[in-house]
Amino acid sequence: MGERLMVLNDDRLGHLRSIVRTRLRELAARAGTGAFDEFFDSTMRALVECCFQSIGADEGTVWLLDEGRNYLIPRFNTGPNAASFVGRFRQSVRAGMISMIVSTELPLCENEVRRNQQQDKSLDQKLGLQTCAMLATPLYFAGELRGVISAVQLRAPSSDEPEPPGFSQQHLETLQLSANVLGRLIEQQLQSLAIGLEDVT
Repeated sequence: MGERLMVLNDDRLGHLRSIVRTRLRELAARAGTGAFDEFFDSTMRALVECCFQSIGADEGTVWLLDEGRNYLIPRFNTGPNAASFVGRFRQSVRAGMISMIVSTELPLCENEVRRNQQQDKSLDQKLGLQTCAMLATPLYFAGELRGVISAVQLRAPSSDEPEPPGFSQQHLETLQLSANVLGRLIEQQLQSLAIGLEDVT
């Protein structure tokens, strides 16, 4: 049996911990703004893109809370209309299914979205699409809920095609795992920035 890794507190770093925590919170708040691209690197993009593809989503979105925690703002999306709403659309945390994740901090799997009275259709109407099925899960980093990751199956509102097959519990678990890994990747990057091991402009 291998030796256990023992990590002891280094007294030399004790006085720095509160400074680093404060800096980490500042950087986490900055990550929730338009500066998200500075933190969201190619590895993180590949992670969420592979996740969305593996669970059969037509597209997916990383939503982050604004500074006042009143709105969820899409900061990354894998669909063809991303440029028209990423960083521009604002989803109130008091309306819609996505925002339920902020208040409950529980994941969501809904395969009959159009029949759900809690759906806010604003983004669908803006994009000319109909959301048929949705997965959503909390995104945590720097010690608290910072946003939501969602995945959807879509169709055109006037389409005669059958609705997509929907998502399973296993798909939701895959999305939750990816959100956990993404949160850790973001936090690791923020920690490196906080102690000056990596530069940010």
